[in-house]
Amino acid sequence: MQVWFTADTHFGHGNIIKYCQRPFLSPAEFAATRADPRSKLRISDETVRRHDSALLDSINQLVAPDDVLWVLGDFCWGGLADARRYRDRIKCRTVNLVWGNHDRGDIAPAFNDCIDQGMVTVEGQEIWLNHYPMRSWDKAFHGSWHFYGHVHGRLQREDAAKPAALTKDVGVDACEYRPWSFAELKAYMAPRVAAFERHKAAFVAGTDDGSLPL
Repeated sequence: MQVWFTADTHFGHGNIIKYCQRPFLSPAEFAATRADPRSKLRISDETVRRHDSALLDSINQLVAPDDVLWVLGDFCWGGLADARRYRDRIKCRTVNLVWGNHDRGDIAPAFNDCIDQGMVTVEGQEIWLNHYPMRSWDKAFHGSWHFYGHVHGRLQREDAAKPAALTKDVGVDACEYRPWSFAELKAYMAPRVAAFERHKAAFVAGTDDGSLPL
């Protein structure tokens, strides 16, 4: 059994496909919105279906039925009927949701569990889950990781500039439009953990630069 993480799938949400210039736009849509992704152009139903099917296929190709999938917010556009329709297309039997700003409260029955934020432990590693990126979080000083979504890849440069930060945007825009496994995320975090430990040792010695989250 593996544990997987993703966020910001936004199934059925044409505007997000346009705003984020996701690679499922038709050539005409891409050309029309490249200069202004916030234009009033309505994305076609065909493009929305292509987007949804591609993201669902990526989940089903990677996540086994007996795995666990965490969705860190903004699962779909719409209410419970829409959420069930997308959830039923996911083969994984255990899909949990961290509430995002686009998630309607009535979609909770489509998931095994729903939380606002919280700590999970995978293979002994504590991970703080929140839809939103945080500068500090529970047990950050003690080596817990923080996974988030919401920003659609726009903090990747900031995260790269802070190699000791134990954070990762697991949203599809930052993760090749697919979920990442704990094993992949552990490999991503390995050099960050080493940098974090150096920063923590400097903090204990009183010689740190003040950047370590407490």
